[in-house]
Amino acid sequence: MDAKGRVSIPADFRRVLDACDPNRGDGVNPRLVLCYGDHRMPYFTAYTMDAISEITAMIDDMDEGDPHRDGLEAYFYGQSDTLCIDDSGRLILTAALRDRVGITDLATFAARGKTFRIHSPEAPEDATSRLNKVLAELPEGVAITSLLPKKRRGPE
Repeated sequence: MDAKGRVSIPADFRRVLDACDPNRGDGVNPRLVLCYGDHRMPYFTAYTMDAISEITAMIDDMDEGDPHRDGLEAYFYGQSDTLCIDDSGRLILTAALRDRVGITDLATFAARGKTFRIHSPEAPEDATSRLNKVLAELPEGVAITSLLPKKRRGPE
């Protein structure tokens, strides 16, 4: 991260952002939605434009007045920013955002399909990933792929 808060997004992540922002204009760099409103988590979640479209459709299907809808709207629409990647593949994180999750000169990117997380390398692993907890709960010799929905796993 440089002094202006610019951080380079890994190339593989930029390719996903590019593929999942098909409706942007010609010559416009890919966008993402950075959600920062969950103060319990030591990371931000960056959503591709396709992922945000899917989430928006799910929220729209919820009943008006549903408190969960209200919370989701506040998180996805009020505690987020739509950001455009610059020509060098960088993203600008303001000082306030960096301070919120303890990012100083380095940032860690963790892939999550149509999303990714950005956090400080010093953030505790058990706070940024549930992998070790999930693995510990699986019986000896059972692969993590057993957790996939049966219809998507294929024949056993």
